[in-house]
Amino acid sequence: MARARSRRRAWWLLLLLLIAVVAVVRVARQRPASVEVYFVRTVGSHHLSGLAAVRRAAPPGPSDVRLDAALRALLRGPGDPQFHTEIPQGTALLGVHVRGGIATVDLSATFAAGGGSTSMLGRVWQVVYTATQFADAPAAQILIDHKRVEALGGEGIEIGSPLRRPASPPSF
Repeated sequence: MARARSRRRAWWLLLLLLIAVVAVVRVARQRPASVEVYFVRTVGSHHLSGLAAVRRAAPPGPSDVRLDAALRALLRGPGDPQFHTEIPQGTALLGVHVRGGIATVDLSATFAAGGGSTSMLGRVWQVVYTATQFADAPAAQILIDHKRVEALGGEGIEIGSPLRRPASPPSF
């Protein structure tokens, strides 16, 4: 009799453990995916010349969906005084897609307005690093108002062909 009770208790414990595992798996699946959004690190009132990845929630799904969420988060700005963005306020995301290993990012003309060479480099690298975090998009092509533009700003920062992350993060 005691042996039968012991077996029943073991079966109940096993059943409870199985239910707990199923619950944990379901909760983990419901958690939103995240993406990396790249901002410029700020120390005090000084901007440093490097990028920093910040995690943001994104819907699960294919790269196009997650990339769209990452770029929209980038355009909203950092929301944290440790970081800032070189992307001009009012820049709009006009479209995004991933095809043939290239993330094409179409931004409004505001993206190309104002700022010196440091600002232009910062905004380009923020977009490139944010867009190339996915394995199926190792390069990013930036369009301005649906058009391929050869160079950005008076300094002529080349964006006419797809850009890849350099071996080491750029300084600007």
